[in-house]
Amino acid sequence: MDLGFEGTDLLLALAAGASVVAWLLGAGAVYLARRPPEPSVGPRTLDLGTEPPAVANFLVNRFTVTDAAVPATLIDLAARNVVDIEQRGPDVFFVRLRSSVDESLTVYEEYVLDHLRKHASDGVVPAEALTTGPQEESKRWGRVFRNQVDADAQRRGLSRDAFDGTVFTILTGAAVGPALLIWAAWEFEPSVGAFFVALVLLGWIRARHPQRETPAGLEAASRWLGVRAELAENAEFTQHSPLTVELWDRLLAYGAALGVAAGASRPLPMGVESDTHAWSAHGGRWRPVRIAYPRVWPPGWGAHPLAAFAVGLAAAVGSGFVLYTVGPTLLDAGGFASVVLLGMCAAVVVGVAVVLMAGADWKTAVEVTGPILRLRTFGDDEKRRYYVAVDDGSSPVIRAFRVKERHYSGLQQGEVITVRTTKNLAHVQWIIARADDPTFAG
Repeated sequence: MDLGFEGTDLLLALAAGASVVAWLLGAGAVYLARRPPEPSVGPRTLDLGTEPPAVANFLVNRFTVTDAAVPATLIDLAARNVVDIEQRGPDVFFVRLRSSVDESLTVYEEYVLDHLRKHASDGVVPAEALTTGPQEESKRWGRVFRNQVDADAQRRGLSRDAFDGTVFTILTGAAVGPALLIWAAWEFEPSVGAFFVALVLLGWIRARHPQRETPAGLEAASRWLGVRAELAENAEFTQHSPLTVELWDRLLAYGAALGVAAGASRPLPMGVESDTHAWSAHGGRWRPVRIAYPRVWPPGWGAHPLAAFAVGLAAAVGSGFVLYTVGPTLLDAGGFASVVLLGMCAAVVVGVAVVLMAGADWKTAVEVTGPILRLRTFGDDEKRRYYVAVDDGSSPVIRAFRVKERHYSGLQQGEVITVRTTKNLAHVQWIIARADDPTFAG
């Protein structure tokens, strides 16, 4: 039976569609078959097992590490006298490192301890300063921590890879068939796109449930769920602060890991750092600092004095001309016209102020030396704004310098730099990468 060209295309399209559906069903079946089951809740008990809090967190959350595991690990380090947690005000907690560590630590406990050392000044760091960096950096930090906990659970025989290399290879190879049929039915580009989508979907499945149960893991998970049920019965336990670790010992750390000690884990963020709030030890003592990223106010912030002078003069002259010609009319009109009149007046005042500041900046400059508290970029690719927040120790509020990309490139958050700017508009002239090194950053 000769179907002709159109008939052949139809058959290829049907075959391609059927192969795609079959592949999706196969991938879905693998996902469902290898998804960890919900462990049963064991008898209520306060007898702790040998697993660290992070592994207990992993077991009760269907073999996935959650964010609660990080502060729980820190609380456990305090319970084991590796660090001390102090309170210096309402909801203001500090972590103090001890000079020597006698405890045997896991890889991820050392990872958390190294993070403390990195942020500490004279062995002390505010709890609020224990963030793990900006969004992307925090994700990478958390990914390393989770992988280390996963590896420890595997070494203990509590879990195994849910999506091993063999299964991934088989499903990847099976995706080639639908891609070839799509190529035959349509064009090469859609087939490449379909194969890429298949790889992305496989990566998502692998990331969704990287670990699955073992018989020993299910038994341990059931036991820890029993511990969580017992702790949850104590309503006051959920409100205890990290300071009560001396009273509750490691039980408080396990409560935080199991999600029933929010009062202990809440003051220890250990997550994404804030853009606008930071802690700085520059000047010899820890203090909170608020950071602003000026864009509209103050006017002309970061602009070259010549450009600011021109814009300010144009605003003052233009608005003044409008006021001179139609000001009386606007004043008599009332209503919305009055708002326009006030706007013109404000434009004159701001324009004159910018002109004066730009004129004064022509021959004046200041140098600011201190650590970089924040490096941030805002806007889209077409118009990106670069900011560098430097703490000179003189104010609890910092206006981040708006800089060019050439100045921003190569800087690292935390390093000490010297910035030379104009006095009023804070136009950055140059940045020295280190206070003791005359190497320009841009």
